[in-house]
Amino acid sequence: MDGPFAGEKAGTPCEKAAGAVDGPAFASTGPKGHRQRMRQRVLKRGADSLADYEILEMLLFPGVPRRDTKPQAKALINHFGSLAAVLEAPAESLKKQGVGPLSTRLLTLMPAVADSMAKPEEQVRIVLGSWDALLQYCDVHYARLPAGQMRVLFLDSRNQLLADEQVPDEPETSASQPAASKAQTAKAMEEALRSAVAFLLQRALAVNASAVITIRLTPVTQEPDCQMAADTPFVQMLLKEAPLFSVDVHDRLVLKKGEWRSFRLVGQEW
Repeated sequence: MDGPFAGEKAGTPCEKAAGAVDGPAFASTGPKGHRQRMRQRVLKRGADSLADYEILEMLLFPGVPRRDTKPQAKALINHFGSLAAVLEAPAESLKKQGVGPLSTRLLTLMPAVADSMAKPEEQVRIVLGSWDALLQYCDVHYARLPAGQMRVLFLDSRNQLLADEQVPDEPETSASQPAASKAQTAKAMEEALRSAVAFLLQRALAVNASAVITIRLTPVTQEPDCQMAADTPFVQMLLKEAPLFSVDVHDRLVLKKGEWRSFRLVGQEW
């Protein structure tokens, strides 16, 4: 007997009851619905919630727009041994396993992407190529440092700051020392100066610096001009030794509470 509509078979009571349910049991079925569910899962729970084969399955989506990629993903992992091995496989090997051209290009690109992400981001370096930039840097970074320190700015060939370090203090000379004491300590002071200069230049080589700027944070009890006189022996030796290491000495600054003196600007030793 014909059903209620032409061409429709009469269903059993159970079939009719099942057909009475409003709407389908699943909102979507097939590859399209599966892919949407996986995307939602990643958005809600992150990629860590995926198994290796599911990650590979999603990587195959762009190259296989209308077919379930799960069987192929599992087959590839079974053949190569792991997700990492699949991603590191040569293009020809992937093609032999039935991977299409677009998917092959995408999968072989993954190692390069991983390597790029593993590299540290290039640091944006401070450029100290002008007086304004240098003095502003000193104001910001040295305002709260203890007085008396000697700092060294190590620069590259474009005056980009590579490092800012405190270096061992060079010995100070004093006009008030007795003549006999000066004569006795002259050699020791020269050796100490040479050691301080050598340490500074070794650090320049270690950080690949092509130039340096040395900075004295003048003690509270010392006037900047007097500090310049005390620092002169060190500056003289540094200017003498630095060219041997292909290091340029841009300047020596003496700072004290907003005041500054430059050996280069006053023409001293340069």
